[in-house]
Amino acid sequence: MSWIARLAVNLLIAAVPALLPPGAFARTTCHPPLGHPPLLRPGVLVAAINPTVPPIQYTDDSGRLAGLDVEFGNMIAARLCLKMDFVSTQFATMIPGLKEGRFDMIDTFMYYTPDRAAQVIMIPYGAATLAIVVPAANHAQIGNIDYFSGKSFGVQLGSIDEREAHAASAALVAAGKPPIDIHSFPNYSDILQTLRAGQIAGGFVVTEQAYYYQQKGLNFFRIATAGLYPHAEALAFQDRDLAGRVADALNAMHADGSFQKLFGGYHACTLPPPYRITTGPIAAPDCPAHPE
Repeated sequence: MSWIARLAVNLLIAAVPALLPPGAFARTTCHPPLGHPPLLRPGVLVAAINPTVPPIQYTDDSGRLAGLDVEFGNMIAARLCLKMDFVSTQFATMIPGLKEGRFDMIDTFMYYTPDRAAQVIMIPYGAATLAIVVPAANHAQIGNIDYFSGKSFGVQLGSIDEREAHAASAALVAAGKPPIDIHSFPNYSDILQTLRAGQIAGGFVVTEQAYYYQQKGLNFFRIATAGLYPHAEALAFQDRDLAGRVADALNAMHADGSFQKLFGGYHACTLPPPYRITTGPIAAPDCPAHPE
């Protein structure tokens, strides 16, 4: 090879990094820290999700999964050099499915409770609140769920808000008042549809979702009050080694600012680091209230 040819080759090699997308070389040297097992499939992180709650997790107009939890899961998988595979699952069946080995983790806005942390491995990272929604024609001042004594009220099946509603109803009965007529639904979208049909007087919806639909121009309902029952959210796992690796990824994301940037873009409440496997009671999240 002539010196001119060698020079051309060397110049081409030197130019390659500039021609490739950022991070291309990093990807070629990225090796998953875990294999199969404990992962269900080598190179893949299988996560349960319930894509019915925009803007947190939903299917967009093109049929693709979108939202905060989808972006969050993809970021976690990328940190672990894995490909994310989401499995659409009803919320009430997620923990049984995880324990049965149908997926590696639960990536949804699953509220943290000591009872759940005794069943599966949980890492709290954020917090969510609930809004009470009522028909737009209902202009009553509603500060809490007690307003629905003797009225019908919708909650998500197997959720913390279902538990809170039953606890409030029991307290009303103990005080000599009519119970709340509680109706449980698979997801919050069903609650809104049933409210629109006039079959319930009100219901719980995740605060972010309630405001999202209002911004989309759905005017059949009104947000009576919001920011209720702040609860920590957590990722859930069956394998402790995988959970530990994910906790390390979350702490690294917080250290470089990508964690705050993601959640801030959705106006979502987060817990302070460090993020770790947690059991037992934890302090109530400090989340700003959402005005009506």
